[in-house]
Amino acid sequence: MDKRLIYAIVLSMGVMLGYPYAVNWINPPKPKAQTAATEKKTEAASNETTPGTVPSVKAEPRATPEKPVKETLTTIETPLVKATFTSVGGGLKRWELREYEATIKDPSRGVNLSESVARMGSLSTFIRPAGEKAENIVLEAASSKVAVPPQGAGEVAYSGFAKGLKIDKKYRFTGSSYLVDTEITVANTGPAPFQGSVETVLSANVAGKDASGYHTGPIVSTSKGKLIRQADDEKEKSGNEPPRWIGLESKYFLSAVIPPPDAALNWITEVSSSSASRATVSVPLVLSPGETKTVAYRTFIGPKEYDLLLSYKAGLDEAIEFGWFSPLAKPFLVVLNFLKRYVGNYGIAIIILTFITKVVFYPLTKHSLKSMKELQNMQPQLAALKEKYKDNKEKMNKELMELYKRYKVNPVGGCLPMILQIPVFIGLYEVLYVAIELRHEPFFLWITDLSDKDPYYISPIIMGATMFLQQKMTPTSVDPAQAKIMLIMPVIFTFMFLSFPSGLVIYWLVNNVLSIAQQYYIQKTPAKARA
Repeated sequence: MDKRLIYAIVLSMGVMLGYPYAVNWINPPKPKAQTAATEKKTEAASNETTPGTVPSVKAEPRATPEKPVKETLTTIETPLVKATFTSVGGGLKRWELREYEATIKDPSRGVNLSESVARMGSLSTFIRPAGEKAENIVLEAASSKVAVPPQGAGEVAYSGFAKGLKIDKKYRFTGSSYLVDTEITVANTGPAPFQGSVETVLSANVAGKDASGYHTGPIVSTSKGKLIRQADDEKEKSGNEPPRWIGLESKYFLSAVIPPPDAALNWITEVSSSSASRATVSVPLVLSPGETKTVAYRTFIGPKEYDLLLSYKAGLDEAIEFGWFSPLAKPFLVVLNFLKRYVGNYGIAIIILTFITKVVFYPLTKHSLKSMKELQNMQPQLAALKEKYKDNKEKMNKELMELYKRYKVNPVGGCLPMILQIPVFIGLYEVLYVAIELRHEPFFLWITDLSDKDPYYISPIIMGATMFLQQKMTPTSVDPAQAKIMLIMPVIFTFMFLSFPSGLVIYWLVNNVLSIAQQYYIQKTPAKARA
């Protein structure tokens, strides 16, 4: 039995350590040559137009004014964000989340999700005449400062002229939402028809993968339900069907444009360097003299908070990267959020969730310990059979199975609870690593961030000690080699957990303590009954 237990532990370690590498092996980045060929093919296809199709967006350098222009800034404050817009393209220079501090050490400074990679900022508007480069526009702001109350609404408005066109751009805010309604109205005030497109460019300093291995950069949710994450070695991706949404992401945050479902548009995502990305939405514009057209879409710039994204009903929750174990991770997060609302602390919520899982697995645990105890009692008979039939493996296996059958013992029954807990562990692992709900959430004393490692390594060491105690209580054979291996396992797990999120360590620590209590109760109950 102990050999199988070792196999189960080694398997669980292999799954935990090899999981990130398996993801990259199954979904490898495209080779450079293949990417280049794809880009050439895309470019060739984009240059061919057929009747009824929307001209595709080309990844060309953005035009900038030949002469310096005076830039004016407009700030808007809501209970959720503090934003700064520029008159150059009506773009976004700064978007600070007021409820999410940048660092624990400086809680007064919110996370800025619009670190502009260009002067005009993110969400800038461009006019592209047919066959020409995109034209940068300079607009005039209607006001310099806007304040939005919690239950109120506010607006940032711009207007200006370019290429014989009058452009009006409006951002409409509500005090209780991260969603912003954006409207661009273009009127042809000239004597000649205009043909081209109006473009909105989302830009940010995100690309590739972050330190924990999660994707950052362009992301697209297609109308067919497919989620596309652009690899850091892919220069660009494009499409001519309206996506559900298109944006740029980091581990915890998302900036996305949500176009109308039936909009005629093209999109392109670009990774211009190792730390900069851009997503462009282009809407065709054909205007006769005096004609007006309005382009409308919604914008989300905020946290990847599961319940929040789900409430917007736009598919934005797909951006949370739970991985293969999403079917387990999402229910865990829902339960944790539910418990936190009542107990006020995610650390306590994790402890309660651990207790719930132990109660659910208790029948299996009881059966497992019973099987292990019976196998321990059978060791003399098992050893005798192995010695008797050591030269006849087939006969030995047959006799062993007969012995197990006679005593009604399943030789692998003791491993089942551990094997079943592997997906539970990984599901919770993904939640604690990915969910912004646990970012900078304190537990008590020295643990100030459940999504980060224990700064003093106290909880992993205590966890290792409880694992050692649990093994000492578990029925084992007298095989010295196996006993030594089992003693090494707590040390290995302790070193593994040193860099794990402290919330995950708390889960495993509490799980060990409850397992010790269960083993003590199960082992002592029969003795009391006999007394």
